[in-house]
Amino acid sequence: MTDKRMPPAGLRLGSSVLALGTALLAAPASADTLGIQETLPKALATLGVPAEPVVSLYMLGALGVAAFGVLAAVAGFRAARVARRVALAREQELAGLDARLLAAESILAAEPDAVFIWTPESLRAAPGTFQSRPRIVGSTATLVDPASGDLDFSYLLTRLEPENAGRLNVAVQRLRTRGARFSLHVQSLDGRTFEAEGRPAGALAVLWLRDVTGERAEVSRLNERIRQAESQRARFEEHLMTAPFPTWRRDGDGKLIWVNDAYARAVDAPSPADAVARGLELLGEEVLASLRRRLLDRNRASERTHAIMAGERRAIEVFEQRVADGLTGLAVDVSALEATETELRRHIESHAATLDRVTTAVAICGPDKRLKFRNRAFETLWGLDPQWLDSEPTDSEMLDELRAQRRLPEQANFQAWKQARMELYTSLDPLEEYWHLPDGRTIKVLGQAHPFGGVIYLYENVTEQLNLESSYNTLARVQRETIDHLYEGVAVFGSDGRLKLSNPAYARIWNLAPEALSSEPHVNDIVEACRPLFSDAADAENLKARIMMASGVRSQATGRLNRPDGTVIDYAVVPLPDGASLLTYVDVTDSIRMELALRDRNDALETADRLKSEFISHVSYQLRTPLTNILGFGEILEAEMFGELNPKQHEYTQGILESSDTLLDIVNDILDLTVIEAGAMTLDLSDVEISGVIRAAEEFAQRPAQKSRIVLKVAAPEDLGIIRADEKRIKQIMINLLSNALAFTSPGDTITIGAERLENTIQLYVADTGDGIKPEFQATVFDRFESRAGQDRRRGAGLGLSLVRSFVELHGGWVTLESAPDVGTRVTCHLPVRVAGAALLSRLPAPDVQFSPEPVELP
Repeated sequence: MTDKRMPPAGLRLGSSVLALGTALLAAPASADTLGIQETLPKALATLGVPAEPVVSLYMLGALGVAAFGVLAAVAGFRAARVARRVALAREQELAGLDARLLAAESILAAEPDAVFIWTPESLRAAPGTFQSRPRIVGSTATLVDPASGDLDFSYLLTRLEPENAGRLNVAVQRLRTRGARFSLHVQSLDGRTFEAEGRPAGALAVLWLRDVTGERAEVSRLNERIRQAESQRARFEEHLMTAPFPTWRRDGDGKLIWVNDAYARAVDAPSPADAVARGLELLGEEVLASLRRRLLDRNRASERTHAIMAGERRAIEVFEQRVADGLTGLAVDVSALEATETELRRHIESHAATLDRVTTAVAICGPDKRLKFRNRAFETLWGLDPQWLDSEPTDSEMLDELRAQRRLPEQANFQAWKQARMELYTSLDPLEEYWHLPDGRTIKVLGQAHPFGGVIYLYENVTEQLNLESSYNTLARVQRETIDHLYEGVAVFGSDGRLKLSNPAYARIWNLAPEALSSEPHVNDIVEACRPLFSDAADAENLKARIMMASGVRSQATGRLNRPDGTVIDYAVVPLPDGASLLTYVDVTDSIRMELALRDRNDALETADRLKSEFISHVSYQLRTPLTNILGFGEILEAEMFGELNPKQHEYTQGILESSDTLLDIVNDILDLTVIEAGAMTLDLSDVEISGVIRAAEEFAQRPAQKSRIVLKVAAPEDLGIIRADEKRIKQIMINLLSNALAFTSPGDTITIGAERLENTIQLYVADTGDGIKPEFQATVFDRFESRAGQDRRRGAGLGLSLVRSFVELHGGWVTLESAPDVGTRVTCHLPVRVAGAALLSRLPAPDVQFSPEPVELP
């Protein structure tokens, strides 16, 4: 039996040969023949071959060839086996690929989308040829031609709207030629929406066309919105980058992570990236800290500050906002706004100062309804506490305070009334009303919305204005009634020549109908209607020219018209300040006739008065001669020059002398009055000492006062000084006054002689506590020949007081009378300290005699 563990002989031979070859190959290249000779016998012995050298070499060659063949066979066997395994693997791979291809094609066939595939062959074919048509798989039911059932890309383009077809065609051409991807939405002519997406797939160009009309349309729209949002975000970022104001973004730690170009320019950085890298801050540390503190409890903070921007100090408004992953902020340059606000504040302060000076009360409430401004007139009008007003009370609180002080109109429902006032803050209509206050004042209230928010109130006290208006209206009605009832005709023509006002007398004088005058006729029409009443046509034209101011000169004018009907009309033209003209007409026909009659009568009276004066003067002169004789003979008899007289004769003689003296005084007074009336009397002026005049008057009255048991007093200081006057006439004035006082006093009464020096006048007076003068007689006591019975029931000549007034007036003075029945009388002469002479004084107007009808206290 052969041992199964032993290899076959051929195998052993091959192995030996292989070992021999291996040994030969393993020998070093530098081994010499000696080495080979040593190795070769060993190898041949292994094969059972004799060790002869020649045989060994031949055997060695044969063995090498055999070994090579064996090795080649073994290698071929192994290669065939490997090839079979590779072929089997490839067959299996091809089968898998086929299965996957079938699965992919099945999936594509089941896909609801239409897929257009262009192969390299169709890509290389000329456009429009059959070879360039794409392979179409998927669902094409909605795209095929209903007539032929075929579908081609060219036909697809005809199914789309022209604009969408053009966009899709351009995108597919770019895909086929450049491999450019695209995604867009197209719409067919029947209103369906398709999503077209093209992309390269290796050497293929693939177009997916999906019908997204339903739910997929919503997804498509969402995707489109996402793309639009991303586009908008990019545009917004671009917009922020080009914004003219600095803006930035910070991370959670407050470090800059993004800024725009304006920020980089503001901090003098070459680029935004450089500003972020260097951490250049636009804001100062204090501003940043302030913003951080404000952002602790809120999402947004703002602050106005100043910063250096592009080398200039600018006012900026800074805003920072919290976002999800940090902060975003911007800075707006408000330098111009700050300058405008400063100017506005200056104007507001100027306006406030101006409003503080106006008399109208002004109050301004802000949008929060609190008092923001009031002027002094407001405080004065309402009498509110300034400190309380400084606390900025609300509008409602001020109304409550005014109501508590009874400085508001009484209201049945005060709350509703106040609420109506508060509605002004939300109303565009202004408020205007009148408040009638309990204290009688009337306040006009104006309120309207303020441009800056809130309300501005104007309070004007129109009490006096309303009273004046009422008085004016009353006066106007009274004037209207007065004008209507005037005897004179009144007409007012405006600057346009039309009649604006007239009264019934005007219509009556010119025979015009009142209805015609009510329509404001023109002066030309009135003149034409009244032309028959003008004797001279020039008068009518002159009157018309004055009304129309044809000459250009406005001046007053008067005149008289003698009309053909015998009436005489006086007229006056007065220019008014407003350019109008006032005309008055008076019918003086009766007055002219009366004037002529009165002139004739006056001439007769003057002639009679002159004859009377001449007669009295003549008689007076004629009486003086026999009176002189009577006085002379009486004095001779009283002196008993021709024998003694018994007591009775002495009594008669004294009576004759007293009566003669009285008659002589009367004659002298009449002569003095005659001289005065003739203007021929002159004053003998000299320096007169007033105290001497008082003493002389006292001496004159002393004896008659004692005889009548009348108390005589003197009330005059010693230092009265002197005046420039006629001493004789001054003493005559005092004597006449004392004579009049002695005549009208009773025993026990008092007569006071007094004098008083003022700045420019001397007052000489005589006062008594006698009967007094009744008021109805006081106006005539200084007239000539006006007399009344005295205590002795005898009437005087009535010349004493008349001479007193005449003498005082010649000195440039005047006389006053104060008297009351049963109280007494005081006559005061007011004399100037210095006079310029009788000629001048006779021309000076003297004041009228003044009377005091009421009882007065006399000294």
